Amino acid sequence: MTYIKYSVNTSMPNRISKGLNLGTRKVSDMNFSKIVTLPKTFTQNYLGKNKEVEMTLSPDGKLTLTPISKVKEVKVNE
Repeated sequence: MTYIKYSVNTSMPNRISKGLNLGTRKVSDMNFSKIVTLPKTFTQNYLGKNKEVEMTLSPDGKLTLTPISKVKEVKVNE
């Protein structure tokens, strides 16, 4: 039996639905990866206890991070 983890996202409040400019961030090298720090506003107000985000890459190169409020595991019969 296999477990699949999937996310349940909560929507952001309407007050910032048009977007909130959080400035720019520098992309740093770490070993063979790239790292970008997250703004304090995001981590304190939206990130949640499990500290996971869902990443979506649009065809135009826009990367979107969506906080995951709950993670559920579902049994899948093989």
